[in-house]
Amino acid sequence: MKTLILNVDRDNDYGIKVNVTGPVIGYAECYNAAMKMISTDPEESDANALFGAVHHYETLKSRGEDVEIALITGDEDVGERSDEVISHQLDEVLSSGEFSDVVLVTDGAEDDYIIPLIVSRVKIRYVKHIIVRHNENIESVYYYIVRALKDKKLVNKIIIPFGLVFLTYGIVSLILLILSMLVTGSKAIPSSSGAVTFVTIVLGGYFVERGFNLGNRMLQLLSSFKKYAEETRVSFISYVVAASLVLSGITASYVGTTQYFSVPLDAVLVFFSYFVWWLYAAVFAIESGNAVEMLLTNRTGVKRIIYGLAFSLAVAMVIFGMLNYIRYELGYAPFSFAASNVIILISGIIIAVASSIVHRYYSDNGNEDKMTPLERSIFDEK
Repeated sequence: MKTLILNVDRDNDYGIKVNVTGPVIGYAECYNAAMKMISTDPEESDANALFGAVHHYETLKSRGEDVEIALITGDEDVGERSDEVISHQLDEVLSSGEFSDVVLVTDGAEDDYIIPLIVSRVKIRYVKHIIVRHNENIESVYYYIVRALKDKKLVNKIIIPFGLVFLTYGIVSLILLILSMLVTGSKAIPSSSGAVTFVTIVLGGYFVERGFNLGNRMLQLLSSFKKYAEETRVSFISYVVAASLVLSGITASYVGTTQYFSVPLDAVLVFFSYFVWWLYAAVFAIESGNAVEMLLTNRTGVKRIIYGLAFSLAVAMVIFGMLNYIRYELGYAPFSFAASNVIILISGIIIAVASSIVHRYYSDNGNEDKMTPLERSIFDEK
């Protein structure tokens, strides 16, 4: 029985960079794949690892051992998807011959992920690490950092929470610094606290962007806007109106707050209580545009938009009532004002519950309209 010399490219750099699809079986095929990779990207560690596997194949072959060599590639989506692809390719390689054991040749950083997939199918004879000598520590650290940012499991469990913590801390610190400046009349932010605040906001923003892939989402949004504009769709106009309402709401809320309210905390509460209605108006504009377009193109899904608008109205009422009740608790508003806002808050809760019950009823009975992918509402889940 043969010994399999196995090299694994977990994130499919071979497929992405040189269009080599795994599994690659055989000495000549693996050697050509390594040559393509090193010619395209001389700094790629996967090329060094595959050349190391080729060299080890030659060494064992010279000793008279019966060996075979193979390269398997994963997927750019590192995690469940890549490991699933690796499992399928590994089964394909093992079915191509009778192998007694495997010699795993890697760059040293992905062993923890690959070894369990292999030992569940065949015995590992030993693991050989191929890492550039003068750059071993840097290579390993760099590998772990880059792979951590690509691993969705690790992103969801660690990077996103840390990013939200940093971002929240930075924003809260910035608000407190601004309030302190307003109270003391200072015109400069302290350098030490300002630097810490700036660093935490930047770091938190970077982690959140990487975790939620906000850059690609923004590009997709801009692409959608461009597509809507080219097709002169009504929904595009509604997005423009919504953006204008948000900007107008920020301005109007700021002007109305600064003219009549001097206490900083009270002014912040009033600002958001004003702005929540402008924000609801923006949502209403977007969904109205979607509804009009559905009616013009004989699409279904208007009922779902109505449910969504009712629920978002309820949320706006709850937020408005809660903010103004907080003003009463802090002594910034009279009891009569608080009582009326409690009524608004309770009414919002009732509307939210009622709209949810109606929505659930129609969904469970299959009477709810269905929409095509292009006509999705902003209230739909992905």
